[in-house]
Amino acid sequence: MSSIFSKLSPNLHVKVRFVGFLARKIGREISVELDEGTTFAEAVRRISREYGFGPIDLEKGSDPDYLIVLLNGRSHQPDVKLKEGDEIAFLPPIAGG
Repeated sequence: MSSIFSKLSPNLHVKVRFVGFLARKIGREISVELDEGTTFAEAVRRISREYGFGPIDLEKGSDPDYLIVLLNGRSHQPDVKLKEGDEIAFLPPIAGG
């Protein structure tokens, strides 16, 4: 029965990396299971809600001031559909002096 369910509801696995204080709080890396066809923005919204980052809406055109969010190491449009093995990274901005 689980094989029928997986055919009806295909899923993909995406790696999520956390850097800086987020890695200390959550861990460096987790894997999340998402529905096939999930966009970058939808995944970021789900992860940010689950880990209490506050509302992150990439569709409004920018990252929040307190986090940089990358897909496979680069900025991407929010409507990009995720693929198996993609990596989303949440990085706090780095300031130096």
